[in-house]
Amino acid sequence: MKTTALIIFFCAAIIASLYSQSIVRFEDYFENGTMRIDYHHVGDAKSEIFSIDKIYQYGIWAGSTKNLIDNFNNGKFYIKVYDAAANKLIFSKGFDSYFGEYQTSASASKGIKKAYHETAIIPFPKEKIKFSIEKRDAANKLKEMFSADIDPNDLSIIRDRILDKDVKVFKSVYNGDPQKKVDVAIIGEGYTENELGKFRADLEKFSQILFTQEPFQSNKSNFNIYGIYKPSEESGTDEPTANIFKNTVLNSTFNSLGSERYLLTEDNKTLRDLASHVPYDALFVMVNHKKYGGGGIYNWCCTFTTD
Repeated sequence: MKTTALIIFFCAAIIASLYSQSIVRFEDYFENGTMRIDYHHVGDAKSEIFSIDKIYQYGIWAGSTKNLIDNFNNGKFYIKVYDAAANKLIFSKGFDSYFGEYQTSASASKGIKKAYHETAIIPFPKEKIKFSIEKRDAANKLKEMFSADIDPNDLSIIRDRILDKDVKVFKSVYNGDPQKKVDVAIIGEGYTENELGKFRADLEKFSQILFTQEPFQSNKSNFNIYGIYKPSEESGTDEPTANIFKNTVLNSTFNSLGSERYLLTEDNKTLRDLASHVPYDALFVMVNHKKYGGGGIYNWCCTFTTD
């Protein structure tokens, strides 16, 4: 009996030790701030390269401070952040990208290379990190495609708060601390200066529609929803098949990747600049248009039309 008890004790101790090693305590590695890493993703169906564009520091950290490692195992790509000194994984997130979809297109298969602007949002590290991007191979296994060492004290990091005097922010639903809520940013696209009232009405309408469905309905108290408005020069969005082109804030367009009702923007930088006015976990682009259409890319953004 004593031998059995000792075996159980030591097994429990080993499991506890392994579990404690896997836990990442936010305060050990991160400040309550956001690091935004912008990079270019370039290539065709058979090749791709990554290159960091700019790095920013701003705002509070809107994500969880408890669950820093993404164990859902979803997405074609994964961001992974390691403490450089200990080589310990301290943050991860799975995602898909516009470039990932482009790689499956006819143009990419012909060897036509395109460049896409992408962004990683992570909590601001206290010490040097290794920033890594992994991609699934043919066997669905994640393989590192790119890595870079980042020093949070680097003088090239942009620390100015990104504020645009033409941007207005509205709290459509607010239930408290962003670190304890799911923060959704709904960004208006194709609303002119005279359509602010319509933007606010559409924001309220779709905020309420979201909570008519489960699992959102029974979890409304766990959400914050922000509306971000910046006037466009023209109302609506591009419809290339009808030879209609509009001057809008996000340069969104139907016929994305050749699919008529696929509605997205390739202007990721402007999207992220606008989104930076609020804490956010998820991005929606609300397009002021009557034609049915939209699009969504996992852990990037979802686009929909209003009318």
